[in-house]
Formats: sequence, structure tokens, C-alpha cells
Amino acid sequence: MRPILMKGHERPLTFLKYNRDGDLLFSCAKDHTPTVWFTDNGERLVTYRGHNGAVWCCDVSRDSSRLITGSADQTAKLWSVETGAQLYSFNFDSPARAVDLAVGDKLVVITTDPFMELTSAIHVKRIATDPSECKFLLLFLFFVWII
Repeated sequence: MRPILMKGHERPLTFLKYNRDGDLLFSCAKDHTPTVWFTDNGERLVTYRGHNGAVWCCDVSRDSSRLITGSADQTAKLWSVETGAQLYSFNFDSPARAVDLAVGDKLVVITTDPFMELTSAIHVKRIATDPSECKFLLLFLFFVWII
């Protein structure tokens, strides 16, 4: 088996993640630019530009349509895998250290580092794209809270 060399990052790598099918490899690095590669030939598909600090981690949706990244620039960003367009940015008061999409890809958990006088924290954010799904979830959570 011939090794595939993927060249593109200018600083050390911090995290690697395969998509569910194993045909895409996502890389995070201290150079601020998460990247996705085709695993069969090592060709770069997209570079995600928008972070201003080291990117520590990432996770990809089950259908490989969205990517979430966590960075030292105190943001977690949601991206379109195919186009590289930034869909949303979650802003925090400390670096985002870890991200993980829940099954169903409607919730994401983000951990932040201790910073200045802030303690580390766990944040759960909703990323549903259909407004009716959000209304149903809020109604369900309200019902569960009352019980």
C-alpha cells in the first residue's frame, strides 16, 4: 500500500476526524484553517477560512453536510462541508476546546477552557435548520420541565 501525503497546513496539526463513510478526512491545525481531504487520493477539497486562532477540534454531521470547529479565538463555527461557507459562529469568553454533534445533528456540545477568572464550561447549542423543529423541541422541553 502506497502512503498518501497530504500537504497544506503551515503549522502543527491538532486534530483529525474521518466522516462516517471514511471518504473524507478533516484536519485541524494551529494555522487557523481547518481543511477537508479526499482519503482515496489525498486531494484537498475545501479549506475553511474564518478562525483567528488555533483550531483545536472538529466534528462532522452524519450526512457529511455540516462541520463544526472549535478554536482558541473563542468561537465555534458551523460550516457547509461542500462549499466552505460559514453558516454560524458561536462566540464565547474563552477558547472553545472540544465540539461534538449529537445523533440527529440538531444539537452540538462545546466545551470552553478556563480563561482569566472564568471556569471551564459545557455549552449545549441547538443547530436545527427547520424552525418548526425548534418549536416542537421547545414545547417538548417545556412539557418535560412542568412534569
